[in-house]
Amino acid sequence: MFREDLCNRCGKCLSQCPWMEVDGEEAIGIVKKLIKKEYSSVLKNCITCFACNEICPEQAYPFDLIASLQEKYYTLFPKEKLKAVERRFSSNDDEVAAFNADSILSLCVFKETDPELIKGALYDMPQVSGNPYFCWVLFSHIGGASIQEKHVKRLIQNLARNNPKEVVCFHDDCYTMLSHFAPEYGLDVPFRPVHLAEHLLRRLKPKHHSLKSLNVKIAYQRPCASRYTPEKENFIDELLDLVGAERVDRKYDRENAMCCAGVKKILGMGDPTPHQEENVKDAINAGAQALVCLCPMCMHALSPAAHRNRLPVLFIGDLARMALGEIKVNAFN
Repeated sequence: MFREDLCNRCGKCLSQCPWMEVDGEEAIGIVKKLIKKEYSSVLKNCITCFACNEICPEQAYPFDLIASLQEKYYTLFPKEKLKAVERRFSSNDDEVAAFNADSILSLCVFKETDPELIKGALYDMPQVSGNPYFCWVLFSHIGGASIQEKHVKRLIQNLARNNPKEVVCFHDDCYTMLSHFAPEYGLDVPFRPVHLAEHLLRRLKPKHHSLKSLNVKIAYQRPCASRYTPEKENFIDELLDLVGAERVDRKYDRENAMCCAGVKKILGMGDPTPHQEENVKDAINAGAQALVCLCPMCMHALSPAAHRNRLPVLFIGDLARMALGEIKVNAFN
């Protein structure tokens, strides 16, 4: 949620945007226009990477202002298309799983789209998946902020029906929805959201003496949603260290991470390939032997460029499975 009282109108959210070229004075003027809810070309040129929220020195969440105006002026998706996507992910009560468990794994829609990523002992726990557990953060990327907010209460209710004490979130977006957006919307979350990296750490730590050290240098692809939840970055670093994966120091990481650019194709903003090539080559130049992704969507977006440059792309959970010995360590050869 945009905090106008914290915004000092410095314009850094736009002048330091990694995707748009806006100079300092122009940026200040645009920010003032946006606060007045006036139209600006920024609303159609923004690729929704959320970077400006982390750039902002006052934590005013400027992207949330941009997102609300992208919907007001329908600069990304037209109203009819937004409604069609909303219908695609809507559900009814008949689809909600009926069982009780202290801890459940919420898979969003990835059990249906990426079942190969959800195998092995690390995921051996009660699971929920499908449209009733879709987290709706997609709508921040396509100009449907109010649709996102509209469905969050139902998502929480669906998860709470299993009476869990905690919900492990397979997708970074789901964790961000439950740990950041829901409280911002004034909603109570009656269970503890657990990030996937924290879950993997909890499963691996008791076995640390028997883990296979991978002894590999990797580049980490930080997802857009992590801009809202940077506090869990320590879990990522600890997990990588535990399995013997060195996170290389590269240009496009941490606060300076480059979006996978897949959203450019979704929004019809041109060919994302040059940006994806730049991202992959940055990883290679830093000495990475593999590109490790937390988000399956990032994997899909970056895999073609990585394949062309002979850089393996791995899901972070598969890295953990390699350390357990569930997957052969041959991906780096």
